[in-house]
Amino acid sequence: MDKDVTKEVKFGNIDEEFLELCQCVCGHEEGDWDDVLSIYRDSAYQCPQCGRKLYFQNKITVYEVVEKEKK
Repeated sequence: MDKDVTKEVKFGNIDEEFLELCQCVCGHEEGDWDDVLSIYRDSAYQCPQCGRKLYFQNKITVYEVVEKEKK
């Protein structure tokens, strides 16, 4: 099973199937889309510093507005 490291990385903008990685778990930093994550596990980005392989998934939550009832 793959490990969720979302809280341990920094990322920027998303472009459909790609996500800008700003900082790896190990602290390695690049900039301006130099490091890019894919949604495909078999095309995972491999950090040149630590060797970790990373990919991402989109998660969307849709909410219904529920108003408080007036008493």
